[in-house]
Order: sequence, then structure tokens, then C-alpha cells
Amino acid sequence: MACTAGPCTAIRAGPTPSWFQLADSMQHQLARNNLHSNPFRYCSPKFSMASLAYAGSDLLALQGNCKKDSDGYKDEFLLQYRHYQALLDIFRLKPSKESKEFGDLVAFVAQVCKCYPAETVGFAEQVMGLLDSHYADLDGSLRRSMVQGLILLHNRHQLDPLTVLPLFFRLFRCQDKQLRHLLYKHIISDIKNANKKHRNERLNRSLQNFMYSVIGDDNEAAAKKSLAVCTELWRRHVWRDARTVNVIASAAHHKSPRIMVAVMKFFLGQDQEENAGSDDEDGGNKGPPDDDNYKASMPTKQEVYNTTKKGTRSSKKKKMHKLKRVVEKVKKQERRGNESHTESFAALHLLHDPQSFAEKLFSRLQTSPEKFETRLDMISIISRVVGVHKLVLLNFYPYLQKYIAPHQRDVTVILAALAMACHDLVPPESLTPVLKQLVDQFINDRARPEVMTIGLKTVREMCLRCPLVMNEDLLQDLALYKKYRDKQVSSAAKGLIGLFRDLNPILLAKKDRGRGADLESKPKGYGEMLVHTRVAGADLLEQAEALGQEVEDDEVRVDSSDSDDDMGAAPDFSDDEEEGEGEGDEEMGEGESEDSEHYTSDEDEDGEDEDGEDEEEEEEEEPAEPPAKRQKLPQQKESLSALKKRLIAARLKQKAKVEAEAAEAARARAESLGPTVPIEADRFLTEEDFDRIKRLKQKALVEGAMAKHGLTSTASKAKKRRALEAAEEEAEEALALEKQKLHSDQRIAPSDLQGRHKYRKDKEERMASVLAGREGRSFGASTGMKKNKEGGLTEREKQRKKAMPIAARLSQLKTRATTARIKATHHKNFKGKTA
Repeated sequence: MACTAGPCTAIRAGPTPSWFQLADSMQHQLARNNLHSNPFRYCSPKFSMASLAYAGSDLLALQGNCKKDSDGYKDEFLLQYRHYQALLDIFRLKPSKESKEFGDLVAFVAQVCKCYPAETVGFAEQVMGLLDSHYADLDGSLRRSMVQGLILLHNRHQLDPLTVLPLFFRLFRCQDKQLRHLLYKHIISDIKNANKKHRNERLNRSLQNFMYSVIGDDNEAAAKKSLAVCTELWRRHVWRDARTVNVIASAAHHKSPRIMVAVMKFFLGQDQEENAGSDDEDGGNKGPPDDDNYKASMPTKQEVYNTTKKGTRSSKKKKMHKLKRVVEKVKKQERRGNESHTESFAALHLLHDPQSFAEKLFSRLQTSPEKFETRLDMISIISRVVGVHKLVLLNFYPYLQKYIAPHQRDVTVILAALAMACHDLVPPESLTPVLKQLVDQFINDRARPEVMTIGLKTVREMCLRCPLVMNEDLLQDLALYKKYRDKQVSSAAKGLIGLFRDLNPILLAKKDRGRGADLESKPKGYGEMLVHTRVAGADLLEQAEALGQEVEDDEVRVDSSDSDDDMGAAPDFSDDEEEGEGEGDEEMGEGESEDSEHYTSDEDEDGEDEDGEDEEEEEEEEPAEPPAKRQKLPQQKESLSALKKRLIAARLKQKAKVEAEAAEAARARAESLGPTVPIEADRFLTEEDFDRIKRLKQKALVEGAMAKHGLTSTASKAKKRRALEAAEEEAEEALALEKQKLHSDQRIAPSDLQGRHKYRKDKEERMASVLAGREGRSFGASTGMKKNKEGGLTEREKQRKKAMPIAARLSQLKTRATTARIKATHHKNFKGKTA
């Protein structure tokens, strides 16, 4: 049977086709002839569309064939494309009608349009126009099919992202949860891939400018999903700039409270904890769950060997994918561990207009009918913005004043917000009423110890940020709680005293200032700023390098010149023999008086006893007999103690002389060179230089603390060691306080204001503790202990094995028998006679 329309395109070159293939190709050719003879025939309702259109499985087969041989199946594609255009014209008349056939054709054309680019020029614009104008009326399944077709075209770079992404953001308005989730995942992955190799500033800037209108949309679902896109891109380090932060901040003024709460959680850093396991959306991350307690580890050599050398090709491929996921998991955990704990609050520093943001949010807070949790989040955000940017929002403190009461719900959150909102630019007159109410409500004799602890710690945090708010009378009243019976209250009061020893010791009572207090130290006045002209600590580094000090000299060590094992390097002091003897006698007396004193630190001024370790050290210094019974022996002219004292004095004199000569030489060298250039202006300071500056600062503080304690050169080693430990501890506290002042804008956790109380253990926990303490110790009867006894023999066992004469052995046995008989007949329950 010959074909009148030309060669049959369905029959391919190769083996002889079967009769079924011939019949199928002839059927397609007849349909093609009918189409050319009457192109509008298929629009008639009496004509069956199934006679021309492919069914679902046949359409998929045609799709595969078009991809394999686009030229050979071009006529079949044009047939289906005309069918699509006809259905599109019909569909525009009634968009709400469900049409699975039209959705299948859209998916088919989207799949094969790359094979026929000239014939499908306007396909993407037609689908986008239909979605943009009728997205609310379309059927859900058809709408998702059309969106998936556009996503396919966009992934193949056949659509510009600046054209299709704004449409996807507008489609968030649809009341279709599955569609919104599909669009959300695609937008996140697409923007991330666009910025993977380098930042696509053109795309980012256009989308971020468009996001202002989307987030401000009246449709709550669209605004919330768009806000979720921005926050997720920030969390994944794709959009980490000021534009993103200000786009998110603009949503804080949305009329919907749910969107405002989402913005509050983003700025508070809570979304990072809640969405910690959402990284699986990156694609391919199907490893272990993202749990805080789960710790991934790098694969071992054996696992790598099993992956690359064992198994079939397909199993190796699967194991390689799994190994790659584990390595990515480990790297992600390392990045998360290296991130700073303040990174979640970095967004607050990027606000363009923080004053306007805080004022608008506070105005909404004053008239907000929202529930208490929402208002609490708003209070926390306002306080953080005020503290970070040092804003002046004077009405905020009287607003917080009405919530300052011990019975208030979540009062620690409110007090933490109050402390974070304080800074040195707030007038002290605005904070004085708030501080007075805080002290009246929380710190009094009728309050519970937990409440007093919270109050004292809040006062300390406020004074750390704004020291001028405290006056002398109030501080001395609060300092009296250092002797309170509860340990947490007394510790909080001592912390307040320690703060003002550094800030303004003149406000404290004389007994609370501590030894060697600097009465000239005062806080800066209101509005006063400290301008640094040099890098902090650069003068210490410059001085150390000028003196030729090594890195090993940056630490303070206990002087061991009075030890007996270093007698070989004694300098010559024969010229000062007579002077040395007199000095030795005086130093002997001073040494005895120094040894008789008991060293106490500034913290133990209330007559507290030293630890047992210090008592043992005092016993090492003093002889065993009491001082009252000690007889002072007449000191010989050349006694060992006199020689030691003279040796110490001579060494100290020689050391001071060497240091003076070195300082004089450095000064002369500096004068000869003229005006010197600062070291930070001459070269770049490295990380090692900054580490050395830190050590030099600590050394200067330790030396100052030791001088403040009045430590002399003739003190004993134990006394020097205790003084050095106390000085190092005081220096660390001073450095920590200085660091805390520099980072006073850090967030205060509400739990930090509460005291730490040990909870009462139940019986199981107490028994577990008892059994843990018994490990390694022997319990039970003596016979059982003897079986496992380690070491030598007992005295009785030695007597039994001892080689003795026969007469002595008989006498020993007779004595034992007599002793045993006496013991048997002399107890109170004995009745009868013995043989």
C-alpha cells in the first residue's frame, strides 16, 4: 500500500519494520493529511481530539523521541504544538476550567522546546502571561504544572532570572501551600547557585529592591514567605549585606503581627536555633540528622579504602556519595563552631536608620494590643538597638518602670532589657527613678534571697554601662549585703563592690576600697569621650623592645634567689661587708616580722581563715615548736642566715643596677635618634605582637597588684607565691572588666541575672555518688581483705616462718595454749570446767 503524501516519516532506516509499525506509521500519516486538508476540523465538537492528540504515555514516548531525533519528529511536534495553541485559546475563555490535557501539553512543550527554539519563541511569555493574569482562577494542579515548566526553562537558562523570579514572588499570593513550598525551595536554590562562584550584584540588587514591595504586600502569606526567603538567604551566608537587613527591618512595621514576630525572632537570633536542621534543602544532604548532640567525624583510612577498593562499581559510587556527605557534614560543623556567638546579632549593626526604627517600634509597642510574649520580644529588640547604636529614647525607661516588680511574669527578661538599654549617653537623671524602684522592689530585708540576687546583679550591669547613675549613699547601703547570710546575695554584693573598686573607689567606704586603691580613678563625665591616638598597649611593646627584653621575660615569676640550689653564682660583695652585715641584721628582723604575719587578700577582709594549703605552707616556713618557746640564739658574725641575707641584697642591687644601665642606654639611644616614630606607624603589628601586648598588659597589672599588696624583697617563697597568685587573679579580673567595658553592647542572657543554686539530689543520685566514691577502696571483713592483700607478710606470719630452736618453739606453743585457755574460761558466759 503506497502512501500518497510522500515518504512515510515514521519508518526509519534499518531492519525491516513489522506490520504493527507499518500500520502505526500509516495512521499518523493519515492524520497529518487530514490536518493539512482542514486545519480547523479538530475544533469541531463532533471531532475526537484523541484521534490527533497523544495520550499520556504516548506523549512521554514522543517526548523522548523528539529529544533523540528532533528533525525526524518535527511534524509530530508541530502537530502537538498546534494542539497546545488551540487549547490555549479555548482556555483563555474559561481559565477556571480543569484541564489535565492542557497541563500535559505545557509540560511536553517545556521539555522539548530546546530542540525547536524557532517554533516555540513565544511559549514562555504565553505561560507567564497566563499565570500573571489568572493565577487566582487556575486549577491547582494545572498551575503547578505551568510553574514546573517555567522552572525547567529557567534551569536550562532559557529564561532570564530577572524576568521569572519577580513572577514567582507574586505567586506567593496563591492559596496553595504546595505551590508556595515549591517556589520557596526553587528561589532559595536559584539565588544560592547564582552567587556560588562570585556575587551576582546585578541580580541581588534588583531582587532586593523588588523585595521592599513584596514584603510590604497586604497579603500576609506572600509577605511572610518573602520574608522567609530573605532570612534563609541571610542564614546561609548568601545575602549578608545591609540591604538585606533593611529589607527585613521594613517588615517590622507590617500590620500583621505574625510577620512582625518573625522579624523580632530574626533579630534576636532565635530563628537560627529553630531552623538549625533546615540545611537539608541545600540538596543532597541526606546524612545524619542535624542534631546539636550529634558530632560527625572524618572517615578513617579503612573506610576510605573500603569505599574506593572494595565492592562493585555501583556500590563504590553509592559509598563515594555517602563519604562526600559525611565530609561536608564535618566541614559544616567546623564552620558553625568557628562562628562567633555574636554573629546572630550582626544584623543589628547594619541598620541604616536605627533611631527611626526604634521610635516606630516603640510607638507601636505603646499602643499594641498584642499578647505579652509579642510585647516582650519588642522590648528586647528595642533595648538591643538602643544599646548597640547608643540611641537616646528617654520614654523607653519610664515604660519599663511599670514592669519592675518581683511578681512580674518573665521579670528577668525585662531587667535584662533594661540593663542592655543603658549606655553612657543616657542622662543619669532619666535612669535614677528606674534604679530607685529597682532597689526598693528587689533589694530589701523582706525580699527573698533569689529576688535580692537578681536585683543586685541588675544594678551591677546598669552601673557597668552607666556608672554615673550610682551615688555614694546608695552604693554603701548595697555594699552592706556582702555579709548577708545567703551566699548568692553576698557574692552579688561583692561583685558590685569589685566593680566600683575599679570604676570609682571614692564612693565606697574605706574598708571596702581594698589595699592600694587608686582614689584618683573616676568614670568619664556625661558626654565625655576618650580619643585614642595610638594602638592600646603599643607603648608597652615599644618599651620592651627598646630594653631588649625577650618573649620569655613577659611573665612574672617568683624570685628564687633565696633558694639553696643557686649559691654558685654569688657576686662579689667583699667591699660592702660592713654595710652588708648591718643590712643583714635589719633584714633578719624584717624577715621574722614578715613571716609572723598572715597574708590576707582584699577579698578576705572580714576575718575569714585561709585554706588548709596556706596553713601547710606557713608550717613549712615556721619551725615545729611554738614561737613563745623558741629561744633566740645569738647570731654569729658569719652565720649561714646572715650570708644568705647578704647574698639576696647583693643580687637585688646588681639586678637593679643592670636594669638602670639598660634603661639609661635606651634613653640615650632614643635621644641620639631624635623624635622617634611610633612602632605601629613604622611597621604592621602582627598577631604575635598583639599576643605579646596582652601579656605585657597582664604583667604590668600583676606587678602593680603585687606592689599594692606591699610585697617586699625579703618575703619568703610561700608568701611570694601566694602574692603572685593573688596578683594574677586580680589582673585577670581587671582585664576581664576592661574587655566587658569595651563590649558593653553584648546581649545579657536573662539566666545570667539569676543565682546559681544546687538542686537537691534524689536517693538514686546520692547512691550513685556514694558508689563512685568507693571505687578503688576496700570494704568488707578482714578475712576477705586478707585474701586480696598486697605487700609483705604480717608479724605473726613472719614468726611462724622464723627458724627457732626446738626448746624455744615448745615454749612458744605452751604460751599460746595457756593464753587460749585463759581466754576461753574468763568470758561471762562460761559454764563448766575445762580439762
